[in-house]
Amino acid sequence: MTLRSINSFAEAVHRLRRRRGMTIGDIAARTNYSASYLSKMLHGARPLAPALVSEVDRALRAEGELEKLAREQDEARRPPARPMQLPPAAADFVGRETYLHQLDAALITQTRPGAAVTAVIEGGFWVGKTSLALHWAARVQERFSGGCLFADMRGLAPGSAVDPGEILDGFLHALGAGIDAQRGTIDERAARYRSLLAQRPAVVVLDNIASYDQVRHLLPGAGSVVVLTSREHQPSLLLHSGGLHIDLPPLTTEEALTLLRARIGEARVGAEREAAEAIVRRCGRLPMAVLVAAERIQQHPHDSLQDLADQLASENRRLDVFTSSDPTVNIHGVIDLSYLALSPRERRVFRLAGIIPASFISAEAVAAQSGLSPDGVRETLDVLRHAHLLEAAPVGAGRMRMNHLLRAYAYQRAVVEEPLNELERAHDRLLRWYVATAWTASNALAPNWAGSGLTLDVELDTAFGVAAPFPAGDYHGALAWCETEAATAIELARHARSRGAGDAAWMLPALFLPYFYLTKNWSAWLTASTEGLAAAHALKSVPGVARSTQSVGWVLHELGRTEEAIEHLRRAIELQAELGDDRARAWSEFGLAAAYTAFDRHDDAKAAYELAETLFARVGLDLGVAVVRAMLSGTHQNLGNTDDARALAEDALARALAIAPKQPVASLAHHQLGLVLLQQHHARAALTHFDAALAVRRIGRERWGEAETLVARAEALAKLGDADGARASYRAAGAILESLQDPRALDIQAQIATINVCLGVRGEPCA
Repeated sequence: MTLRSINSFAEAVHRLRRRRGMTIGDIAARTNYSASYLSKMLHGARPLAPALVSEVDRALRAEGELEKLAREQDEARRPPARPMQLPPAAADFVGRETYLHQLDAALITQTRPGAAVTAVIEGGFWVGKTSLALHWAARVQERFSGGCLFADMRGLAPGSAVDPGEILDGFLHALGAGIDAQRGTIDERAARYRSLLAQRPAVVVLDNIASYDQVRHLLPGAGSVVVLTSREHQPSLLLHSGGLHIDLPPLTTEEALTLLRARIGEARVGAEREAAEAIVRRCGRLPMAVLVAAERIQQHPHDSLQDLADQLASENRRLDVFTSSDPTVNIHGVIDLSYLALSPRERRVFRLAGIIPASFISAEAVAAQSGLSPDGVRETLDVLRHAHLLEAAPVGAGRMRMNHLLRAYAYQRAVVEEPLNELERAHDRLLRWYVATAWTASNALAPNWAGSGLTLDVELDTAFGVAAPFPAGDYHGALAWCETEAATAIELARHARSRGAGDAAWMLPALFLPYFYLTKNWSAWLTASTEGLAAAHALKSVPGVARSTQSVGWVLHELGRTEEAIEHLRRAIELQAELGDDRARAWSEFGLAAAYTAFDRHDDAKAAYELAETLFARVGLDLGVAVVRAMLSGTHQNLGNTDDARALAEDALARALAIAPKQPVASLAHHQLGLVLLQQHHARAALTHFDAALAVRRIGRERWGEAETLVARAEALAKLGDADGARASYRAAGAILESLQDPRALDIQAQIATINVCLGVRGEPCA
């Protein structure tokens, strides 16, 4: 204690002694200390011990005044407190380099003048928000003279919310402030807190916050850093504090595998790599879930990783892996915190979203399923997204997805809380809406191609009050919807077949045929068509078997499995003839003709095309007539009838331009006419039609068709002596075919070599 401190205490003692009429000897008589010792203490020659102070305070009846003075003087002489309150960081922290870099960068780029560097880390349960905050804070806390302060604000935890005033008092105490500093209003205490941090900046970690109001008095001023974590979106906090906002996603698959390896060893993961990937995927790639799964693997060393992967694949058994008496690893309790904070309407939408057997969901689909308006559902989905019970999907604007664990939780809640008949109605509403929307989409891509054979008893614009998410006849909107929803349609069809949901189970895949044909998405096409065929057989639906067999045959032809294709298409034709379904039969004859062409059976192809044309004319489908005449032009070329081929192509183009000048039928007709003109040595005229075909195919995103036309265009340019143009066109075609994983990409280099020989060496047009 300094002389000044001793003198202050001595002055108080002398003042009270005189007031009481006492001498040093009188005080000594009332204490366990001699007059000599007291005199030396008052002159600074002896320490101001707490026991001595208490006895002097009682002897002079100071009622604690001397004790308080001594305590304050003792606190004043202590070195500044430097709290280090961080809990231990996660032992196996992996990945997150992008977000650690963002946090590091936030230290360099100061926010508004007078404000602390602020970082808000948001994310769903078990995603690793706290781990990231603690890991980063531990890396930087040595840079701050004020150390590190930490508080768990208990956000959505059950029970009373944490009182920010109590946390503030704890921070003041940790920073070395006296008892008096913890008195007054919360605003006054917050001012003292910021004053202390202004002298000694610190890292402040506020974990699991509930709202801006809960933490606003705990936010430091300039010079310090505050990192906040929350399971819910915090717009008010971001509005007031600005700073860095991190919406933390799950780990990448490789990061999650690294975490799994750290716990169970490289050997086990390497031995069952596919099962390990399935485990981390079905854990939602959430760090805590992966760690719980790893602990389960360690507790059952004789079980294979595939055993656990199979359990996690089951909606009914998945959450059992994460059920525990320990509340920190009991997934039901963890998700309950978010679920029970929702309104009844929000809970219902969440439950129903969990029973959709698809990876991605849209507001329109959920609206149809739930019977609510799309606008109301969008608002509810936003609430669920901000609560991190849904996340934005990487495909398709406005689409959402649930991780595997949330889906299983929502599914279980739906089974328990929704009446069985309501669940069945929800499934039916969703499936019928998808069929109605797919019908609208397919007719935008190929107007009236299917007729009335692929419709359910539902009017799209009035059913459930939910229209398609694109206008009727909108080619590009329909194409975009199909691209996003093809995988969902397959999942829905598979689920519908397992439920025995009726004709919709085969009809939905069948309606995607125009999309599959245009985009050449062969893998999805084969899966969808075989799924539809299985459903049709299960239902003993002859129209369904006929349509689905047609689709299977068509995709088999596209895949080069021509004999199988012909077998399926002939079977479809037999069934469609029995049904009197001329429109569907015409498309099957069309597909059969294409398959015959692959076997160079051009006379058979000609007969099939001509029968298809007759059937299309009979049902009044001009689109079908135009498509057939364009393809029949190619058959006549193969037979050497170039004049007939040209007449057919010109007629097909005229029909196409009258029907849909910016749709695939027009690009097909332009392309076929270009091929005939090229064969007739009219390369420049052919080039005009190839360019016209390219323009339409690019607009319509016909990638395979674009490559096909680029190859033909290269041949025309070669005949005109334009070597550079021909090479560029070939290379563009090769790039597309390679992106489509089409083996014909390998042929492009040979064709470029031919150009180099006949143009690059001889310098004359290719023959």
